Amino acid sequence: MRAGAQIGGVLEPVGALPVIIEDDALIGGNTGIYEGTLIRTRAVVAAGTVLTGSTPVYDLVRGEIIKPTPEHPLVIPEGAVVVPGARGVTGGKGPEWELALCTPVIVKYRDSRTDMRTELEAWIR
Repeated sequence: MRAGAQIGGVLEPVGALPVIIEDDALIGGNTGIYEGTLIRTRAVVAAGTVLTGSTPVYDLVRGEIIKPTPEHPLVIPEGAVVVPGARGVTGGKGPEWELALCTPVIVKYRDSRTDMRTELEAWIR
């Protein structure tokens, strides 16, 4: 985990979903990972990415939108590389004002280049 990362869990209410980060995940600086998020093994969350229990994540590789439910957390798949992105606002004045909202995007899944960069990070520490 890098400097400025915020990991927020929850103690109440009893049914609330915690934050879980599995082994060998890399969490970049200035990220926010909050209630109801599960980061699977070897996933990479790039600097500046915000994940919450109500945030959809756009998986460009698999062509799907990962959405949490009240019963299940937001699950970032094993080896996913998540970066901050944006999507256009389609309702209200959004199109006229050319507004966009921040959203996390999976741009790839770990490969040898990603592994080399994360190993360098570990070595530097």
